[in-house]
Amino acid sequence: MLNLLKSDLYRISRPLGLRGSLWQYGIAIVVVYVLIFLALFMLGQPALSSAFTTSTDLLKEFTTFTSPTQALASLTGGIVPLCATFMSVELALADFKQGFIRTLTSARRGRQSYFAAKVISAGVVSFVLIAFSSALLLALIALVGGTYTQGDSLASAAVWALGYWLNTWALSALSLILVYATRINPVSYIGAWCFCVSVVPQTLNGLAHSSGGLLRFLEPIAPLLETLAAWMPSSAISNLAEGGSRLLGSSIDIWDTTSRALTIDPAAQTLLTGIIWIALAAAAVLAIARHRDV
Repeated sequence: MLNLLKSDLYRISRPLGLRGSLWQYGIAIVVVYVLIFLALFMLGQPALSSAFTTSTDLLKEFTTFTSPTQALASLTGGIVPLCATFMSVELALADFKQGFIRTLTSARRGRQSYFAAKVISAGVVSFVLIAFSSALLLALIALVGGTYTQGDSLASAAVWALGYWLNTWALSALSLILVYATRINPVSYIGAWCFCVSVVPQTLNGLAHSSGGLLRFLEPIAPLLETLAAWMPSSAISNLAEGGSRLLGSSIDIWDTTSRALTIDPAAQTLLTGIIWIALAAAAVLAIARHRDV
């Protein structure tokens, strides 16, 4: 399994011709954020300040954050999980395209190790992208003179970072189910996008809230649907948007009081959500590998 992990890391990090997907996605992330912060920097220049009286206020508004983790959550919550998920999907699909998977799994005895390594690779990819994007953004915030109204304690920053990583990993692992179940590129990428942009929890909540009308037959399970929505990885990442301090210091009241979902302490739920879905996704991938010829 270790050799398979090394192989995946080598393929995504090949610098020659920037063929590794890590370089490609990394450059895309750099370009997007540099352009955003360049625009913010230009807003603070005296020439623009005299031409647009609100430019200084806009600069201050967009570069003042509650805490470092809140800044990272607001700036990376959309693009980074999506990039990590797409990278994992691309890496898995490449093995089918190149015939690599048939060579490695010709013997059923070693098949489980291959698919387990893919799930772990998704976690490694998620960690690398989160670490890279966080370092980049903190540096850019400092360059444009960004400020924080409060700091993060070591515990709150650690819980936030661990929760963000686990749930990003969970999104990537869930997308691998589509890869190995369908082996169809559009289905895999569209499904990964749906996982990341909260289509699943929004659909579940929509069904739960419609249970009193045409979908009255769903009314008995409406609390279950709302609970599933609240325990999805994309929902957990949304709960991280206010930063680690609010997450760690909040009671269960952080949840919508009108919701019928079963919820627990927000910090504990965020961590458990990632762990549960990683385990479920890994079990599903291994079950597909066991019963389906590749």
